[in-house]
Amino acid sequence: MEFLTVPATAATLISALAAGASYLVYRRFNHQPSWPKVKQYCPYTRKVSPKKKKNQFALYSVEDFSPIGEAVAVRDVPAFFTRRGNEFSAYGVDWEQEAVVLIKPTDGTDMKKHPFFREAQRLNATEVLVIPFEHLQAVVDAISDRIAHVQEVFVYMTARCGSTLLTRAVEATSVAQACSEPDVFDNICLEIIRSRRHSEKPSSYHTAQIPAILMSDATSVALLRNVVSMLNYNLVTSDRRHRSIIFYKILSRPILAADAMHRAFPTAKTVFLYRNGLEFYESWTRLWCRYPVVYKTARFAVRLGLLGWVPAVPQDFKMFVDYLKSPTVSYHGSYYHSVVARWLGAIKRAVELQQKYPGYFFHATVYYTALARDKQATLGLIMKKLGIEWDPESHEEERDRVKRAFLEDSQSGTLFSNRCRNILF
Repeated sequence: MEFLTVPATAATLISALAAGASYLVYRRFNHQPSWPKVKQYCPYTRKVSPKKKKNQFALYSVEDFSPIGEAVAVRDVPAFFTRRGNEFSAYGVDWEQEAVVLIKPTDGTDMKKHPFFREAQRLNATEVLVIPFEHLQAVVDAISDRIAHVQEVFVYMTARCGSTLLTRAVEATSVAQACSEPDVFDNICLEIIRSRRHSEKPSSYHTAQIPAILMSDATSVALLRNVVSMLNYNLVTSDRRHRSIIFYKILSRPILAADAMHRAFPTAKTVFLYRNGLEFYESWTRLWCRYPVVYKTARFAVRLGLLGWVPAVPQDFKMFVDYLKSPTVSYHGSYYHSVVARWLGAIKRAVELQQKYPGYFFHATVYYTALARDKQATLGLIMKKLGIEWDPESHEEERDRVKRAFLEDSQSGTLFSNRCRNILF
């Protein structure tokens, strides 16, 4: 009897485990709330909780959040935004829903405390507002009088060039505020770049992959203008110092679509930060190879050609690799080539923009070494070049705030901080 009892017990246990696993899988894939995958016609809000991610490398989207409860339709979105727009900031674009996604953070959250605005949004979101493209203009028309006085300053850069440090210092002033790397710029500009590649080489893309709103330059520019206008509204109405000059530090990739930014905001000011190419390469390599032994090994491998093959070049690099391709420049697939392409592509594009729009690109050009050696004087010179009146010498408290901003690690607590010892790989 004992012999017969043991197999029966084991079989029962296995059956129970299988049933439990099946139930969990069923709940995970069939009962977990999900986001719509089709075009939306009605604006709506929905409670959310941020998904737990140690590192965020993909573009920021509504998929960064788990929806809670049911969506609530917003019948009059212009009135809703006029009343509560200061609570929501533009986060990204959902191309499947054909809508802009805005987030509301936890009450009392200081969104400027984190070095990167996009991360502050992702980590602190409690509610989303989803507005279909066709409703955007009505929203912007309703708030236009509240943002008519806003002066945008777009900061373009090569990366690893002190741009985060600059925005932290600007945020410490009383005359301007700074928004460091809102991902919505990258979200839109990436698709603009892809749509242009489609028009140049139709065989490389399926037309269905290109969002309809980006099939014409006019609608692309309107989308940019409307999204940034809503971001302006949030930043101006929520700023306790009532600063109407806003520095937007943009990731490196949108410079490839900066001409669309020019058409969307012809009166904006522009800044370009850059660094010596070799210094950029060294800084980027040290970023991913933080321990000396790993860094030296990586450098040695590059010299021997052992890193000649890169299985998956990050999109942030591939855009510049594709941009630089020509009959005289071939892509070798190496780590070195990919990193240098990012720097060289940004420099090349900056020169093209200066030649094509000399009065617009760039009102101030900043070299990393100048900013690193004489921070406060360089900030003062930038303000002067942009026509912004700023005299910190007569305000001791402000002068001390700016000084502290320059002394602190501008990217503290993130993967991009030189003082971070976390290894990613």
